[in-house]
Amino acid sequence: MKILWIDDIRNPPKDLLPVDIARTYNEAIEYLSTFEYDVIYLDHDLGDFSGEDGRERTGYDVVMWLVERKNAGLYVPPEYEFLTANPIGKRNMIGVIERYLR
Repeated sequence: MKILWIDDIRNPPKDLLPVDIARTYNEAIEYLSTFEYDVIYLDHDLGDFSGEDGRERTGYDVVMWLVERKNAGLYVPPEYEFLTANPIGKRNMIGVIERYLR
């Protein structure tokens, strides 16, 4: 099983290893553009302000990128797990995934 862990701070538990780890939005997009994952573990608040507009790139942005990818007829992971402590961010990500990625 191919797993991507997207979180700026937390590390995956040893029983989940091996996994690819993305700490930023850009790292997550690079991995998702390169490999076909079976499951993504996803944090919402990535603390990534690297975009030109200065706003934070979040797990929600990753999910929206995946929606665009699916709309283009490309592979998207079938399973999503959430690491975030942000209840609103989690709810928003789940809503998009259930509506557009399932």
